[in-house]
Formats: sequence, C-alpha cells, structure tokens
Amino acid sequence: MAAEAVEYEAGETHTRVFRVGALGSGWQQCLQPRDLSLAEEEEEEEEEAAGAVAEELGCTAETAVELRALCSVDTLVSADQERDPEAIPEDSGLETLRFRKKALQRREERIVVDRACRQETLTYEMESHAIGKRPDDAADLVEEGELLLTLNVFYPVIFQKHKEHKPYQTVLVLGSQRLTELRDSLSCVSDLQIGGEFSSEPDRAPEHISKDIYKSAFFYFEGIFYNDSRYPECRDLSRTIIEWSESRDRGYGNLQSVKMEDYTFNDLSLRIGYPYLFCHQGDCEHIVIVTDIRLIHHEDCLDRNLYPLLIKKHWLCTRKCFVCKMYTARWVTNKDSLAPEDPCFFCDVCFRMLHYDAEGNKLGDFLAYPYVDPGIFN
Repeated sequence: MAAEAVEYEAGETHTRVFRVGALGSGWQQCLQPRDLSLAEEEEEEEEEAAGAVAEELGCTAETAVELRALCSVDTLVSADQERDPEAIPEDSGLETLRFRKKALQRREERIVVDRACRQETLTYEMESHAIGKRPDDAADLVEEGELLLTLNVFYPVIFQKHKEHKPYQTVLVLGSQRLTELRDSLSCVSDLQIGGEFSSEPDRAPEHISKDIYKSAFFYFEGIFYNDSRYPECRDLSRTIIEWSESRDRGYGNLQSVKMEDYTFNDLSLRIGYPYLFCHQGDCEHIVIVTDIRLIHHEDCLDRNLYPLLIKKHWLCTRKCFVCKMYTARWVTNKDSLAPEDPCFFCDVCFRMLHYDAEGNKLGDFLAYPYVDPGIFN
C-alpha cells in the first residue's frame, strides 16, 4: 500500500485568531536579550573582536581598536595606486573587459534618453529611504522587542479596476501604535473630493474637501467595530450594521462597537491572511489584510515618527484631458452641449478655453465639477 503524501503546507489561507500583544510577549520570553537588541551587528562584532585582541596582546581596548584600524585590509593599497573600480584599464588583456568596453561604447552611441523608469524609481525610493534610519532624538527610538505589522490595503470596493487582486498600499505599523494613527495615514481619493457645481464660478475656491466634512470611519476586526469618535461630528457608521445583525439570528454573533482611539494594534485579536475592513466617507470600503507580524530588526526603520511607514504603492495611470490628451484631467462635465461625451474630462486650460469667452462668461449649457484623479498619489 502506497504511503500517503506528506503535506508540507497548511491548507488554510489564514491563521487562527490570536492576540497580537500576547504573541509579542511570548517571543520576548523565549528569546535572549541579544536577539532583541537593536544595536548594529557590526558594532557588536567590532567590540568583541577588539576585546579578543586586547586580551591576547595584553593591551587596553583603545590600543586594540587602533591596531585593528592600522592593520585593516583597507590600508593595504597606497594612495597613488587607487583606481576607479568602474574604469576599464587600457592595458588589460582580459576578453571579458574588452567586450564590456565595446558594449559600453555602443550603448553611448545608440542611447537616446538615459533615465530610469518612473515606476522603478518610485519603488526603489519607497523601499530604501527609511531602511536602517535612526532618529536624531533618542526619545524617538523604537523600543527593543517592538512588534512590526505589515498590512495590505486594497482599492475600495466601488473601484472596479484591480479591486480584487491589487493592494493599493502596503504599510508597516508598530504594535504600540493606535488605530487612529493608521487611519490618518491612509490616503484615498474619495477623501479629496470637492462637493458642489462650479460652472458659473470656476474660479471660486472650494471651502472644504470631503475629509474635512465627513470624518467618520471604522476598522472591523473579528466582530468588533473600532469607530473613530475623536471629533464631535463623527457618527457611529457601524450602528446600522449592528442593528441589522441583531434584527434576527444572521450568524454573526454579538457584534460590538468601541472607540478607535482607545486601542493599539497590540490590543487586537486577528488572523494573519484574513480580510478585514476599513470604511470611511460613509460607503468607501477598503479590504485590509495583515500579511506579516514580526519583531523589529536593527536594519528596519527605527524612527518612531516615520510610522505608519508606506513601503509600497500601486502605480495608477492618470486620466488625460479629452482635448489635448496631454495633461491630467481637472474638471468633469455633465450635460455638456460642447462635449461629445457625457461625462467628459478636461484639463484646466482646455476647460476654460472651450467653455468660457475672453471675459470669463459661460458658453453653452453644462454642469462642471472639480475632478480629483486617482493617479495624483503616484
């Protein structure tokens, strides 16, 4: 009888429910202090090596450090023999260097524009600008044993393109941070919408954006709605859902509503890989998935002020003006007698040239609304 195949991977797509703070406490009990240390490994190795040299030679630690610096491999090359590692020597007989030199010459002759892709540049900058960064003030240094959570925030459900499989943002948060800090750091185009119709007064400055008016929001984790109630105008957006669930036995158990500002991520109970919810602007819903929880490392960003830290952002193409096809749309019109489409999108220059005369008087019948393009976060 053939032996059954061994399953090396769990069949579930998510873990069991656990408390985040208890996970961190368990790790701290099992690990040694040096495992939790945020000191750079090179400094620790240098101190250990200097101590070994001092013990073997019978000298002081300062003398051992000086001897190691003088006898370092970096001092074996004299100043007049230093060469640029990128420069190819003329007298070299290596075939690989000869081919490389020809390839570089051909590249310089044929290349038209020598610049990196904007998406690659953006990704590199976001991933590298905070690696190993330490604060100037020691009070802002992240504590040893701090938990670091990785969250994927997806496009809102009302956004059709990429809504199911494209994370909108990837964010790092500390376990000791409050949920309100993550809520304030999340950027969404619906927060920047401007209400009102401006066809008669296109130069009138808007008084508010949506984020200033509708400040209510909540996170949903494991049967608990964490509502933002920091401002007097905030409403409990989860109340309708809870009343709907309690109207009959719908299988959701006893849903609760608490204040978001009273809880940190260490206080949460959740599952890694399980979809949760962030809701704002009434009905703008984002799926939030915790993909990783680990202890912070000395090579991570150690400046507490930079968290929540955005490390990845999806690149979205901007909507261009219907007329010039060059600039990003700033206006959208409805019922426009001068436009071939409804709705139709225009940049600011084309919108004014087409819809207003030299004195700024309105031409034709149309409704005009300010348009905020999702690609502005690129």
